Amino acid sequence: GGRFTLGLSGGSMVELLARELPPALSAKPGADASRWLVAFCDERLVPPEHPDSTYGAYRVRGERGGHR
Repeated sequence: GGRFTLGLSGGSMVELLARELPPALSAKPGADASRWLVAFCDERLVPPEHPDSTYGAYRVRGERGGHR
């Protein structure tokens, strides 16, 4: 029962992580997302709708289905 910490960076990592992370979590029995701490490690001080927002990029990618 520990905690898993993950820092999400932007740029080209958005597409890779949005595509690969959900199926990897689904394949891992006992993966408890409530024990995860997820942070955006290079977020800009811009609104989420701004093209430079890392949070916004992950949110938009998730709304489009995340992974293929």
